[in-house]
Amino acid sequence: MTTDARPFALILQNDGGFVLADWTLTTTSHALLVREGLHKPGWMRPHRVDPMLTVWSDSDAPWRDVPANHSAHRLLDIPYVFCGPVVLTGPIPDGYAVEADGLTQDQALRLIERHLSGKRVLMRSLHAPAQRTR
Repeated sequence: MTTDARPFALILQNDGGFVLADWTLTTTSHALLVREGLHKPGWMRPHRVDPMLTVWSDSDAPWRDVPANHSAHRLLDIPYVFCGPVVLTGPIPDGYAVEADGLTQDQALRLIERHLSGKRVLMRSLHAPAQRTR
């Protein structure tokens, strides 16, 4: 895995769209969503997916009837369902609950590839009716 001078964050939207954004240790997930035009009320809570990946989601979204983010659920393959746009970053340094390391370029590209290949699998699984012959 390489170390990048410019870490990244990946924003996954409910409709499957995504944004690869610049991330610094002092960036917050809420500020990133505002900067990218995805104004977001509520407090973004971190969820550790594995030692190298953190997903940030609005902890109050389920109570405000924000739709589930099925794209994030498919990508992360975890039982918890997030609502609204989510931000994927690297790990949270020990002791910090609001700061996180960014994703390396390799991590970001692997996540995007996995996200896009999941969409292609879904597209291939759609049944296309054959031409009728009599």
